[in-house]
Amino acid sequence: MRRRNGPVIGGVMAICLLTGCSGLPGLDRPARPEAKPSTPSATPTPASPVSTQEATAVLDDYIKRNNAANKARSTELLAGYEAGSSFVIDQAAYNSSRILHKKTEYVPFGYAEPAFHAPAPTWFLATALWKGRTETAKTPTYLLFTKEADGWRQVYAPDVFTGVGAAPEIATPVTEVKQADATGLLMSPADFAKGYAAHLGGKSSTRFAADRLTTSAASNRSKMDPYAKLTEAVRPASRYPSYALRTADGGALVFTTFQRARRYDVRQGPQRNYVFQKNNGLIRGKFYTFLKVTDLVQVAAHIPPKTAEPAQVKVIGSYSGIISGSGS
Repeated sequence: MRRRNGPVIGGVMAICLLTGCSGLPGLDRPARPEAKPSTPSATPTPASPVSTQEATAVLDDYIKRNNAANKARSTELLAGYEAGSSFVIDQAAYNSSRILHKKTEYVPFGYAEPAFHAPAPTWFLATALWKGRTETAKTPTYLLFTKEADGWRQVYAPDVFTGVGAAPEIATPVTEVKQADATGLLMSPADFAKGYAAHLGGKSSTRFAADRLTTSAASNRSKMDPYAKLTEAVRPASRYPSYALRTADGGALVFTTFQRARRYDVRQGPQRNYVFQKNNGLIRGKFYTFLKVTDLVQVAAHIPPKTAEPAQVKVIGSYSGIISGSGS
């Protein structure tokens, strides 16, 4: 399932807390016989990265399967072309949609101007513009596919934020950056995941540029504080593999998933406050005591090259969704 700039199928979480409102991853070993000289074996030829032709076919098949699954709101069909955090996020969205909306208008979509970046035979990245019935996105979506035993699966699908400028150019030849590799980088992809988890959870750091996710999270904490105590925990969701590619400037484009758990305990007082959940079938209604929600957040981030000049890591896109919740 793919949604762009708001809900298409399923709900988008909107947490609000209102005051008095009515709605709502051997040396001593025996000598051996002298071995006969062996003929050196040929060095195995490394497998070639995914071709543009194959990547195009994978993307076309993904669009076809995605639209069929969206129309039926079928998690069985969804499992045929998605995996990892993408599958978990979209499975929850389907479940939510079925609860909230018995009937929905099916709106097919596709992608325009695709470009492919393949560092290996087992995974590749596509960048493309989401295309709906009457509009085409101005900023690209990153679609990362991995090759499983029974076929290709889409595992990352963050949309690039508007207003972040041009997306970083992928280096040629396309080269994978390992998670612990900090060669020429301000930090390794693994260090980014650890540091940004703390940053997203409220521990400010000058190593990261301001972005839409952290700005929104900070605003939510401020607005909610008079009414509820927020306990928040963010960590890298290591059960979902992360990926990175070298960029043309010597930096890296990183894809990783975070798990964020939030609990809102209502501040009791003379006015009856409550937290409510809007447009999400996983957890609906009024919560006068507490509300707990867990979501997965996919991010795309640019780690700049390590130079003498000051620089910051910048999160440039995301895709997220609630996967569980409870309250009373």
